[in-house]
Amino acid sequence: MPLSQDEIDRFATTLYEAYDEKEPIAPLSDETEFSTEDAYRIQFEVFDRLSEGGREDIVGHKLGLVSEAKQEQLGIPEPIFGYVAHETVLDNEPVPTEEMISPRIEAEIGFILDEDLTAPVSTMDVLTSTRAVVPVVEILESRFQGWSIPSAQDVIADLTSAGKVIVGEQYRDVTDLDLKMEGVAVSVNGEVEATGLGADIMGNPARPVAWLADRLADVDDGLREGELVMSGGITAAIDIEPGDVYNVEFSNLGSIEVRAE
Repeated sequence: MPLSQDEIDRFATTLYEAYDEKEPIAPLSDETEFSTEDAYRIQFEVFDRLSEGGREDIVGHKLGLVSEAKQEQLGIPEPIFGYVAHETVLDNEPVPTEEMISPRIEAEIGFILDEDLTAPVSTMDVLTSTRAVVPVVEILESRFQGWSIPSAQDVIADLTSAGKVIVGEQYRDVTDLDLKMEGVAVSVNGEVEATGLGADIMGNPARPVAWLADRLADVDDGLREGELVMSGGITAAIDIEPGDVYNVEFSNLGSIEVRAE
């Protein structure tokens, strides 16, 4: 049975207060089970409350659970998605760890769209509609205590673990790269801690973007010209500690240095 609007509002308020006050909470599913559809309803309510401009403040979309292993772990047969708000994008500034609960870092490939994408969308449609691909670092965040994530629905409701976003300066034409073979390494204070390959993202990072374009049609939304679409984490997420320096180096997309304070 779907959650009532009162229940949606109550869960959204709980998550928003955790986001605003930086106080972690127990997973929502500890109280009651809820569907994927209800999870997105909660997420949209939370986003509207925390975003200064509401949906007008969206600069793009983000994907999560883009590997079958992660989907099986959390019991959901598809990726998940959320919004990227303008105020979450960091511009040549350190990660403000004191403003976050428990940040983690991972590397992603971002797509800047050159035109709207209307369902149905194929992987080739994404590639031909992409203005540029860019290196992206996502600073993940969880409003749940100790990153406790018992269900995919909890993750979805919690803004798909949205925190901060750093977009690299190097924009590349999609035809210049073999996205499947694009490698990345994340170093912490000079020591490599995580690596990955574009093919780890559903075989091709463009594939989850195509999936997202089709999935957004279910919620009366879509991917639009100029948007940034983050195709999902290539590397494992690494805990961020104040004072550490993180270097994210791609094979061809350049590198991003991230400092935590």
